[in-house]
Amino acid sequence: MVRLGLSEITHNARTLVVVLIALSVALVFSACGPRAGETGGLDVTIVSISPEPAAVGDAEITLQIRDMAGNLVSDATIQVEGTMTHAGMQPVIVATEARGNGTYVTEDFRFTMGGDWVIIVRATFANGRTAEQRIDLKGVQGEMDMKSDKGKEGN
Repeated sequence: MVRLGLSEITHNARTLVVVLIALSVALVFSACGPRAGETGGLDVTIVSISPEPAAVGDAEITLQIRDMAGNLVSDATIQVEGTMTHAGMQPVIVATEARGNGTYVTEDFRFTMGGDWVIIVRATFANGRTAEQRIDLKGVQGEMDMKSDKGKEGN
């Protein structure tokens, strides 16, 4: 038979309470964030990419942005990041120009290599709130663009 003193029982009870509180806090914080597949407050549609189909080189990406209630967003600062899923690629990050009616167009975007890209659209609203959405863009055509900054590093 194992006998525990009062101090050992109190220590074990305190440890249990601390663990339960930590788990409760973790549960609350995980419930507050966006769920997998949610956009964090944005509904972004790529209206067009020029040239079409998307190819290595300069491109103009036209976006239409709505909030989660379906309202067009016209009072936000929108940034677009283009990246790929493999290591060693420097992301392309550009500003956009608002064109009204929730439409934004990228400035100076450049696809630096062919393949599958991820476009990340980040919005900063007038009240300071931020949101983003990731969009998979499959099949950008062409080979690595040797005119990009990455291609110039060795020269």
